[in-house]
Amino acid sequence: MGKDNKSRRAAKAKVRARARARGAHGGAQRQVFEDISAPLFTTEEIAGDLWVLAGQSLRRGDSFAVEALRRLDQMPRRLVLRAAEAPILEHVDLLWANGWQPVELLRQGRIGTPGAACARLLARAIASDQARSRAATLGFTWIAQVEGLDLPLEDGSSGWVTRWADAERLDPTESTRPVLDTYACLLKLPPLEPLMPMPGQPGGRPRPVDNPLRVGTVADPMLERVRNLLAKAESTTFEAEATALTEKAQELITRHAIDAAVLQADSPTRTRPSETRIPIDSPYADAKSLLLQTLAETSRCRSVLQPSVQMSTVVGYADDVDATEVLFTSLLVQAQRAMNDAARSAAPGARTRRQSYRSAFLLAFTQRIGDRLREVNAEVVTAVEQEQGRSLLPVLTDRSSALDAYMSQRFGDLQESTVRSGFDGAGWVGGRIAADNAQLSFAEISNDPGPA
Repeated sequence: MGKDNKSRRAAKAKVRARARARGAHGGAQRQVFEDISAPLFTTEEIAGDLWVLAGQSLRRGDSFAVEALRRLDQMPRRLVLRAAEAPILEHVDLLWANGWQPVELLRQGRIGTPGAACARLLARAIASDQARSRAATLGFTWIAQVEGLDLPLEDGSSGWVTRWADAERLDPTESTRPVLDTYACLLKLPPLEPLMPMPGQPGGRPRPVDNPLRVGTVADPMLERVRNLLAKAESTTFEAEATALTEKAQELITRHAIDAAVLQADSPTRTRPSETRIPIDSPYADAKSLLLQTLAETSRCRSVLQPSVQMSTVVGYADDVDATEVLFTSLLVQAQRAMNDAARSAAPGARTRRQSYRSAFLLAFTQRIGDRLREVNAEVVTAVEQEQGRSLLPVLTDRSSALDAYMSQRFGDLQESTVRSGFDGAGWVGGRIAADNAQLSFAEISNDPGPA
């Protein structure tokens, strides 16, 4: 056989091996691995196929990832690291198309990979991807998220995985496994509902005020006043004052929501509900998600936990959704501070430091906060009805029914889950004390709180 025929046959074999590597499953993995592990194939393309094979194997939990890594470790280091770039960036682009946002993806690097080095690699991948994106295809909210992530500087050129490995001071035998762990983390992520235009999609440059609390522009002065009240509640060392500030914020939120509902009822056009996703970090993720659900309901929203990605989707009308998010953040800070204060004065090993105490604390805190905010809502509704001389029940019921219909269409049948927690009496009492403080008249709170 002539040299030309041998070369052509070798090239065809390489193409077949690469095609099988991209879509191999089960028993086909062995033959694919043998085909692309032959000494003849040491190109960057084959190294890239080994990365794909290793990532798929690690995601499924079979043994071929170890063999693929062993083969990669036998190849030139810079070739191997450069070959990892294309599979990673391809999947990052796929995740954008599947609804993931930059801040959410970077968080997965922190919670879904085994080490900080992996999180930093994913940050560099996002930076490289964004450096390649045309600014005209990116929305203002998207750009604001990326700018707030403090990503490493990348210009979109190749070699960013190598630059990461050099910055981490990893030798050749230490660099391949964290790259594989990062890639496998991306492969495991499920599609999400898009909440904003993705890069390159129509509508990629929405108007600047599309999410006032997260972007930093203020569409409604009321929302800024709420944020200032809650910032003061977080900073005060007096629990009663924090509670009064929180309740004042809830009063403003409720009055604003009533005004919006009345306007919508009188308008021929209907405002559609909006959504946001809020991270629910461990520990005590169950209790934290219940707090968010309680706050969503008292703010006329709905909350759906997505355990696989440790996030909750909050659905409601735009201002209510934004208010729920800042209220959740503020109360979580206040609860954490109260738990830390209880632990600070306790001896090592005391029950205030135990998991059962803290879980019970958060559950009691949630229950009592929910009671108090519902009381605020009822008082505001009564006051507005007296001012207007009419019942608000039909208007509020209509708005709630429209939201329920949207939820049914969006999520279908939802399942309720039980918060797993051991009972601790002291933790329960401590949580209620943190949430159940002085009456609203504890301090005079003006309608204009000023800067936080």
